[in-house]
Amino acid sequence: MFVEGLDRIFRNLIFLKCKNNNGIMHFEVIKIKIAIISDIHGNSVALKEIIKDAEKNKVNEYIFLGDQVNDLPFGNETLDIVRKYSNKVLKGNKEQYLIEYDKERYNWKNVQFKNTLFMYNELTKENLKYIKELPHFMKLEYDGVKLLIAHGSPKSVEEQLHRNRTDLINKYTENLEEDALIFGHTHEKVWKETVNNKLVISCGCSGVSPFFIGQAEYVILEINNGKIDDIISRLVNFDINLIKKKIITSGILNEDKVLMNLTYGAISGHGAMRHNFLMEAKEIMLERNGKLYKDNAKGIFKYFKLYDDDIWLGLAEKYKNEFIF
Repeated sequence: MFVEGLDRIFRNLIFLKCKNNNGIMHFEVIKIKIAIISDIHGNSVALKEIIKDAEKNKVNEYIFLGDQVNDLPFGNETLDIVRKYSNKVLKGNKEQYLIEYDKERYNWKNVQFKNTLFMYNELTKENLKYIKELPHFMKLEYDGVKLLIAHGSPKSVEEQLHRNRTDLINKYTENLEEDALIFGHTHEKVWKETVNNKLVISCGCSGVSPFFIGQAEYVILEINNGKIDDIISRLVNFDINLIKKKIITSGILNEDKVLMNLTYGAISGHGAMRHNFLMEAKEIMLERNGKLYKDNAKGIFKYFKLYDDDIWLGLAEKYKNEFIF
């Protein structure tokens, strides 16, 4: 731990330039490189490769925007890495699901929630306590550059700021005190725009992006002499076959094969299958019930899309020839 601490100190000294004016030492921040990582979803394999890439690029600091855990069943390993590298960590909707269940351990009747229940039972007490204490947004400042970071939006871990939601983006930037609004959650590719003279950065999806086969996307933000100098989107290769092996040995398939097939499909070139499955589920549910929630819902069920079990399992049967597991 002592060696790791020294390494962190010396790595952060990159921030500083020393000047000697009349015998007085002045330290001036000259360049800061921040890795911003969102939506890992338990993909510890991808996260390890991101860390390697970030270190090669001489990153000084790490920010994690939430959804560190779920849907892949490697939550403890993922959180142990996150906690080692940063104290600037947000909760996402996936962490909120676990928190809601911890508040009231109601009966999870929908089969699609077995993945979250599996993760709740797998997490150590220390890691569960850790995610319960995470904020959903944070204000940061580096060399005078002010950042507002969130998982979904400054309002909610669930709200999605898609690129085409210009109404919401305008709403959150028109009176923004900070220089930049930075978020994840949508799983869109990395994008950036200037709105109301504020920088808006959507940081992509590191762990289960449907746009890349075996590649993780994250952002390096460069701050130089009091301004944002560059925003670099990085793509890092990771071993999807290793993930397949880890899924099989994890025990998750005894609890939930459907979501595992959809999740693994997303990172192995079958993102269209996952998209079609979920769109069909939504259409059938809306046609049947006119809504995706229950009137007497509590906890997670108040805001999570619900599909009846027969819809979920019926589509699993329809798509089974495209499933890996």
